[in-house]
Amino acid sequence: MDLTPRLAVIGESIDECDVVADIGSDHAYLPIYLINNNKAKKAIATDINKGPAEISMKRVKKYGLEQHIEIRIGDGLSALKDKEADIIVIAGMGGILIQNILSEGIDIARSAGELILQPMRDSRILIKWLIQNSFEIFNGEIVKENDKFYEIIWTRYKQNCYDEKSIDMINEMFYYKNSPALLEYIDKKISEYSGIIDHLENFTHKNQKRIEECSKELIHYKEAKKWLSLNVEQ
Repeated sequence: MDLTPRLAVIGESIDECDVVADIGSDHAYLPIYLINNNKAKKAIATDINKGPAEISMKRVKKYGLEQHIEIRIGDGLSALKDKEADIIVIAGMGGILIQNILSEGIDIARSAGELILQPMRDSRILIKWLIQNSFEIFNGEIVKENDKFYEIIWTRYKQNCYDEKSIDMINEMFYYKNSPALLEYIDKKISEYSGIIDHLENFTHKNQKRIEECSKELIHYKEAKKWLSLNVEQ
């Protein structure tokens, strides 16, 4: 089974494990790939709704993997037992929704050896929550897929892994590995916010608040680009 680029990066990052849980599995594409490629002995694919879960079950049966992939209907991490999954994947949801899922199932999230998160937006909010709740971010990557950019975060619970200064100085770009996709993503953001500011400055003072918001974002991404450039030179 061919995966989309973002799911392929997630799948390839997983080594051999006993149990992987894919929360909000989107028709069990990732679990099927992991079992077929001997990356997991068992997979649990969950969905909050019956319809997608039934589609996942049909696809699992098509590949003859009923003994290796279990389909569950449940809300977030409530579908899992404590310490049941070595790796938990939550991909294709908003960062705030992922944060809520982790918060509501905090004991299960802490018990997993690894969490792989792919927020569609609000990654900065999610990363701040992870740091505040002692989840160590040990890897991150920007993946380009069909002219869109996706952020992937690898994390695990590690008590007292960050100090208060880390929480106050969050630039989510610093957690992603330096790559052409990351630099292209940052350049795109710089161009977008510069364009918005130039456009709004031609109008009245009523746009001042939005200009200030965009200016902060522009500084944010310019700082990231400068930091990455220094890292390359070193």
